[in-house]
Amino acid sequence: MSSPVIEFSGTVKHYGEKTIGPIQFSVGKGEIFGFLGPNGSGKTTCIRMLLGLARPSGGSVRLKGEDPISRHVQALTGVGYSPELPNIQTFLTPRDVLALAAAESGLKEARDETDRVLEEVGIIEYCDTKVSKLSKGMVQRLSVAQAMLGRPEVMILDEPMIGLDPAGTAHLREAFRSYAKEGGTILMSSHMMSEVEDICSGIGLIHNGRLLFNGTAKEMISQVLGATEVRVEAENLSAEVIESVRRIEGVVGVTQTLGGLDVKVDGGYEVRPDIARVLVSSGAELLKLGEGERMLEKAYVVALRGGGDKAD
Repeated sequence: MSSPVIEFSGTVKHYGEKTIGPIQFSVGKGEIFGFLGPNGSGKTTCIRMLLGLARPSGGSVRLKGEDPISRHVQALTGVGYSPELPNIQTFLTPRDVLALAAAESGLKEARDETDRVLEEVGIIEYCDTKVSKLSKGMVQRLSVAQAMLGRPEVMILDEPMIGLDPAGTAHLREAFRSYAKEGGTILMSSHMMSEVEDICSGIGLIHNGRLLFNGTAKEMISQVLGATEVRVEAENLSAEVIESVRRIEGVVGVTQTLGGLDVKVDGGYEVRPDIARVLVSSGAELLKLGEGERMLEKAYVVALRGGGDKAD
Protein backbone atom coordinates (compact mmCIF):
# COMPACT_ATOMS: atom_id res chain seq x y z
CA MET A 1 0.00 0.00 0.00
CA SER A 2 1.44 3.38 -0.99
CA SER A 3 2.22 6.04 1.60
CA PRO A 4 -0.38 8.79 2.18
CA VAL A 5 0.07 11.97 0.16
CA ILE A 6 -1.39 14.06 3.01
CA GLU A 7 -1.18 12.93 6.62
CA PHE A 8 -2.16 14.46 9.97
CA SER A 9 -0.95 12.30 12.85
CA GLY A 10 -2.21 13.36 16.26
CA THR A 11 -1.73 16.95 15.15
CA VAL A 12 -2.42 19.63 17.77
CA LYS A 13 -2.25 23.42 17.60
CA HIS A 14 -2.61 25.63 20.68
CA TYR A 15 -3.87 29.20 20.44
CA GLY A 16 -3.83 30.57 23.98
CA GLU A 17 -6.77 28.86 25.64
CA LYS A 18 -7.97 27.39 22.31
CA THR A 19 -6.80 24.02 21.06
CA ILE A 20 -7.23 22.41 17.67
CA GLY A 21 -6.81 18.66 17.61
CA PRO A 22 -5.72 16.05 17.92
CA ILE A 23 -6.34 15.71 14.18
CA GLN A 24 -5.87 12.29 12.61
CA PHE A 25 -6.56 11.57 8.94
CA SER A 26 -4.76 10.82 5.69
CA VAL A 27 -5.44 11.26 1.98
CA GLY A 28 -4.08 8.87 -0.65
CA LYS A 29 -3.01 9.33 -4.24
CA GLY A 30 -5.92 9.97 -6.61
CA GLU A 31 -8.37 10.84 -3.81
CA ILE A 32 -10.52 13.93 -3.38
CA PHE A 33 -10.93 14.68 0.32
CA GLY A 34 -13.63 17.08 1.50
CA PHE A 35 -12.70 18.98 4.67
CA LEU A 36 -15.93 20.12 6.30
CA GLY A 37 -16.79 22.32 9.24
CA PRO A 38 -18.37 25.66 10.13
CA ASN A 39 -16.44 28.91 9.96
CA GLY A 40 -13.95 29.09 12.81
CA SER A 41 -13.83 25.32 13.30
CA GLY A 42 -10.11 24.95 12.56
CA LYS A 43 -10.07 24.08 8.84
CA THR A 44 -7.94 27.04 7.77
CA THR A 45 -5.45 26.43 10.58
CA CYS A 46 -5.06 22.82 9.45
CA ILE A 47 -4.50 24.00 5.88
CA ARG A 48 -1.91 26.52 7.11
CA MET A 49 -0.07 23.74 8.97
CA LEU A 50 -0.17 21.62 5.82
CA LEU A 51 1.35 24.48 3.81
CA GLY A 52 4.07 25.09 6.40
CA LEU A 53 2.62 28.46 7.39
CA ALA A 54 1.89 27.40 10.98
CA ARG A 55 3.86 25.07 13.21
CA PRO A 56 1.99 22.27 15.03
CA SER A 57 2.19 22.33 18.83
CA GLY A 58 2.16 18.55 18.87
CA GLY A 59 1.91 15.56 16.57
CA SER A 60 2.96 15.86 12.96
CA VAL A 61 1.86 16.93 9.48
CA ARG A 62 3.26 15.40 6.31
CA LEU A 63 2.79 16.49 2.71
CA LYS A 64 4.10 13.95 0.16
CA GLY A 65 5.96 12.38 3.07
CA GLU A 66 7.79 15.60 3.92
CA ASP A 67 7.58 17.92 6.92
CA PRO A 68 6.26 21.23 5.49
CA ILE A 69 8.15 23.19 8.17
CA SER A 70 11.64 21.68 8.11
CA ARG A 71 11.46 20.52 4.48
CA HIS A 72 9.33 23.34 3.10
CA VAL A 73 10.66 23.43 -0.46
CA GLN A 74 10.56 19.66 -0.89
CA ALA A 75 7.04 19.42 0.59
CA LEU A 76 5.56 22.28 -1.46
CA THR A 77 7.17 21.43 -4.82
CA GLY A 78 4.44 20.11 -7.09
CA VAL A 79 1.64 21.48 -4.90
CA GLY A 80 -1.04 23.87 -6.16
CA TYR A 81 -2.95 26.10 -3.75
CA SER A 82 -6.08 28.22 -4.11
CA PRO A 83 -7.04 30.38 -1.10
CA GLU A 84 -10.61 31.12 -0.05
CA LEU A 85 -10.25 34.82 -0.89
CA PRO A 86 -7.77 35.08 -3.79
CA ASN A 87 -5.89 38.38 -4.02
CA ILE A 88 -5.24 38.81 -7.74
CA GLN A 89 -4.01 42.02 -9.35
CA THR A 90 -7.06 43.53 -11.02
CA PHE A 91 -5.18 45.33 -13.82
CA LEU A 92 -3.95 42.02 -15.26
CA THR A 93 -5.83 39.63 -17.51
CA PRO A 94 -6.25 35.91 -16.68
CA ARG A 95 -3.65 35.08 -19.31
CA ASP A 96 -1.24 37.62 -17.73
CA VAL A 97 -1.80 36.18 -14.26
CA LEU A 98 -1.12 32.62 -15.37
CA ALA A 99 1.81 33.60 -17.60
CA LEU A 100 3.53 35.25 -14.63
CA ALA A 101 2.85 32.23 -12.43
CA ALA A 102 4.12 29.88 -15.15
CA ALA A 103 7.29 31.91 -15.62
CA GLU A 104 7.93 31.98 -11.88
CA SER A 105 7.54 28.20 -11.77
CA GLY A 106 9.83 27.71 -14.76
CA LEU A 107 7.16 25.95 -16.80
CA LYS A 108 7.95 25.19 -20.41
CA GLU A 109 5.39 25.82 -23.15
CA ALA A 110 3.70 28.26 -20.78
CA ARG A 111 1.20 29.55 -23.35
CA ASP A 112 -0.17 26.07 -24.06
CA GLU A 113 -0.35 25.29 -20.34
CA THR A 114 -2.09 28.59 -19.61
CA ASP A 115 -4.71 27.96 -22.27
CA ARG A 116 -5.19 24.38 -21.05
CA VAL A 117 -6.11 25.37 -17.49
CA LEU A 118 -8.25 28.31 -18.61
CA GLU A 119 -10.16 25.89 -20.80
CA GLU A 120 -10.54 23.38 -17.97
CA VAL A 121 -12.05 25.92 -15.56
CA GLY A 122 -14.24 27.37 -18.30
CA ILE A 123 -12.96 30.95 -18.66
CA ILE A 124 -10.87 30.71 -21.83
CA GLU A 125 -13.16 33.25 -23.56
CA TYR A 126 -12.25 35.80 -20.88
CA CYS A 127 -8.51 35.20 -21.13
CA ASP A 128 -7.79 38.78 -22.27
CA THR A 129 -10.35 40.54 -20.05
CA LYS A 130 -9.02 42.56 -17.12
CA VAL A 131 -9.54 40.82 -13.79
CA SER A 132 -11.35 43.97 -12.59
CA LYS A 133 -14.09 43.20 -15.12
CA LEU A 134 -14.57 39.59 -14.03
CA SER A 135 -17.27 38.38 -11.66
CA LYS A 136 -16.36 36.98 -8.24
CA GLY A 137 -17.01 33.47 -9.52
CA MET A 138 -14.69 33.94 -12.50
CA VAL A 139 -11.92 35.23 -10.23
CA GLN A 140 -12.42 32.13 -8.09
CA ARG A 141 -12.08 29.94 -11.18
CA LEU A 142 -8.93 31.82 -12.15
CA SER A 143 -7.48 31.10 -8.72
CA VAL A 144 -8.18 27.38 -9.20
CA ALA A 145 -6.64 27.57 -12.69
CA GLN A 146 -3.47 28.99 -11.13
CA ALA A 147 -3.39 26.06 -8.67
CA MET A 148 -3.71 23.64 -11.63
CA LEU A 149 -0.76 25.04 -13.57
CA GLY A 150 1.92 22.50 -14.39
CA ARG A 151 -0.23 19.50 -13.43
CA PRO A 152 0.74 19.44 -9.73
CA GLU A 153 0.77 16.24 -7.71
CA VAL A 154 -1.45 17.77 -5.04
CA MET A 155 -3.98 20.59 -4.93
CA ILE A 156 -5.02 22.24 -1.67
CA LEU A 157 -8.18 24.24 -2.26
CA ASP A 158 -9.85 26.45 0.35
CA GLU A 159 -13.53 26.88 -0.63
CA PRO A 160 -12.85 26.50 -4.38
CA MET A 161 -16.53 26.67 -5.39
CA ILE A 162 -17.55 29.70 -3.35
CA GLY A 163 -19.47 32.26 -5.37
CA LEU A 164 -19.77 30.08 -8.48
CA ASP A 165 -22.83 29.86 -10.69
CA PRO A 166 -24.04 26.39 -11.81
CA ALA A 167 -21.93 26.51 -14.98
CA GLY A 168 -18.78 27.35 -13.03
CA THR A 169 -19.50 24.64 -10.49
CA ALA A 170 -19.97 22.08 -13.28
CA HIS A 171 -16.65 23.07 -14.90
CA LEU A 172 -14.70 22.66 -11.66
CA ARG A 173 -16.48 19.45 -10.78
CA GLU A 174 -15.40 17.83 -14.02
CA ALA A 175 -11.90 19.33 -13.81
CA PHE A 176 -11.41 17.87 -10.33
CA ARG A 177 -12.70 14.45 -11.34
CA SER A 178 -10.40 14.37 -14.35
CA TYR A 179 -7.43 15.49 -12.24
CA ALA A 180 -8.03 12.78 -9.63
CA LYS A 181 -8.55 10.14 -12.32
CA GLU A 182 -5.07 10.97 -13.61
CA GLY A 183 -3.61 10.39 -10.13
CA GLY A 184 -3.78 13.86 -8.63
CA THR A 185 -4.74 14.35 -4.98
CA ILE A 186 -7.09 17.07 -3.71
CA LEU A 187 -7.82 18.35 -0.24
CA MET A 188 -10.67 20.86 -0.46
CA SER A 189 -12.54 22.67 2.27
CA SER A 190 -16.13 23.41 1.34
CA HIS A 191 -19.56 24.35 2.62
CA MET A 192 -21.24 22.96 -0.51
CA MET A 193 -22.46 19.63 0.81
CA SER A 194 -24.01 18.49 -2.47
CA GLU A 195 -20.72 18.87 -4.32
CA VAL A 196 -18.73 17.20 -1.56
CA GLU A 197 -21.15 14.27 -1.55
CA ASP A 198 -20.93 14.04 -5.33
CA ILE A 199 -17.17 14.17 -5.95
CA CYS A 200 -15.28 13.42 -2.73
CA SER A 201 -14.00 9.91 -2.04
CA GLY A 202 -13.52 10.78 1.63
CA ILE A 203 -14.51 13.50 4.07
CA GLY A 204 -13.43 14.85 7.43
CA LEU A 205 -15.68 16.91 9.70
CA ILE A 206 -14.07 19.30 12.18
CA HIS A 207 -15.94 21.31 14.80
CA ASN A 208 -14.60 23.36 17.70
CA GLY A 209 -11.11 22.14 16.80
CA ARG A 210 -12.05 18.47 17.11
CA LEU A 211 -12.28 15.99 14.26
CA LEU A 212 -15.78 14.53 14.62
CA PHE A 213 -15.71 12.21 11.62
CA ASN A 214 -13.33 10.72 9.06
CA GLY A 215 -14.60 8.38 6.35
CA THR A 216 -16.90 8.42 3.34
CA ALA A 217 -20.00 10.56 2.91
CA LYS A 218 -22.17 7.45 2.94
CA GLU A 219 -20.58 6.27 6.19
CA MET A 220 -21.17 9.65 7.82
CA ILE A 221 -24.81 9.69 6.73
CA SER A 222 -25.33 6.20 8.10
CA GLN A 223 -23.43 6.86 11.33
CA VAL A 224 -25.08 10.18 12.13
CA LEU A 225 -28.61 9.62 10.84
CA GLY A 226 -28.77 5.86 11.33
CA ALA A 227 -30.31 5.48 7.88
CA THR A 228 -30.01 6.60 4.28
CA GLU A 229 -32.71 7.52 1.80
CA VAL A 230 -33.53 6.33 -1.70
CA ARG A 231 -35.64 8.55 -3.95
CA VAL A 232 -37.81 6.76 -6.49
CA GLU A 233 -39.48 8.49 -9.42
CA ALA A 234 -42.11 6.19 -10.89
CA GLU A 235 -45.63 6.02 -12.27
CA ASN A 236 -48.45 3.50 -11.83
CA LEU A 237 -47.55 2.70 -8.25
CA SER A 238 -50.27 0.59 -6.69
CA ALA A 239 -50.74 0.04 -2.97
CA GLU A 240 -49.54 -3.54 -3.47
CA VAL A 241 -46.30 -2.38 -5.10
CA ILE A 242 -45.64 0.12 -2.30
CA GLU A 243 -46.22 -2.62 0.26
CA SER A 244 -43.77 -4.88 -1.61
CA VAL A 245 -41.14 -2.17 -1.42
CA ARG A 246 -41.85 -1.78 2.29
CA ARG A 247 -41.13 -5.51 2.81
CA ILE A 248 -37.65 -5.39 1.22
CA GLU A 249 -34.99 -6.29 3.75
CA GLY A 250 -33.31 -3.12 5.04
CA VAL A 251 -36.21 -0.81 4.26
CA VAL A 252 -37.44 0.89 7.43
CA GLY A 253 -39.97 3.32 5.97
CA VAL A 254 -41.72 4.30 2.74
CA THR A 255 -43.39 7.63 2.03
CA GLN A 256 -45.37 8.20 -1.16
CA THR A 257 -44.58 11.50 -2.89
CA LEU A 258 -46.11 13.35 -5.81
CA GLY A 259 -43.70 11.72 -8.25
CA GLY A 260 -42.92 8.41 -6.59
CA LEU A 261 -41.51 7.24 -3.25
CA ASP A 262 -39.02 8.27 -0.58
CA VAL A 263 -37.60 5.09 0.92
CA LYS A 264 -35.78 5.16 4.25
CA VAL A 265 -33.13 2.46 4.49
CA ASP A 266 -31.06 0.99 7.30
CA GLY A 267 -27.51 2.26 6.79
CA GLY A 268 -26.06 -1.21 6.32
CA TYR A 269 -28.15 -2.13 3.28
CA GLU A 270 -28.06 -1.44 -0.47
CA VAL A 271 -31.66 -1.83 -1.60
CA ARG A 272 -31.78 0.00 -4.95
CA PRO A 273 -31.46 -3.18 -7.08
CA ASP A 274 -34.27 -4.79 -5.07
CA ILE A 275 -36.51 -1.73 -5.45
CA ALA A 276 -35.90 -1.66 -9.20
CA ARG A 277 -36.67 -5.36 -9.47
CA VAL A 278 -39.94 -5.03 -7.53
CA LEU A 279 -41.13 -2.05 -9.55
CA VAL A 280 -40.25 -3.44 -12.97
CA SER A 281 -41.73 -6.88 -12.29
CA SER A 282 -44.96 -5.27 -11.07
CA GLY A 283 -45.44 -3.26 -14.26
CA ALA A 284 -44.79 0.14 -12.65
CA GLU A 285 -42.94 2.64 -14.83
CA LEU A 286 -39.58 3.34 -13.17
CA LEU A 287 -38.28 6.75 -14.27
CA LYS A 288 -35.40 7.38 -11.87
CA LEU A 289 -33.81 5.72 -8.87
CA GLY A 290 -31.13 7.40 -6.76
CA GLU A 291 -29.98 8.38 -3.32
CA GLY A 292 -32.01 10.90 -1.39
CA GLU A 293 -31.20 14.57 -1.80
CA ARG A 294 -29.17 16.63 0.67
CA MET A 295 -28.47 13.65 2.93
CA LEU A 296 -24.94 14.78 3.74
CA GLU A 297 -26.24 18.25 4.57
CA LYS A 298 -28.77 16.71 6.96
CA ALA A 299 -26.07 14.60 8.60
CA TYR A 300 -23.78 17.63 8.82
CA VAL A 301 -26.41 19.69 10.65
CA VAL A 302 -27.20 16.86 13.06
CA ALA A 303 -23.51 16.22 13.77
CA LEU A 304 -22.87 19.87 14.60
CA ARG A 305 -25.95 20.32 16.76
CA GLY A 306 -24.92 21.50 20.21
CA GLY A 307 -22.60 24.42 19.28
CA GLY A 308 -19.69 25.49 21.47
CA ASP A 309 -16.69 27.75 21.27
CA LYS A 310 -14.90 28.32 17.99
CA ALA A 311 -11.22 28.00 17.11
CA ASP A 312 -9.75 30.05 14.26
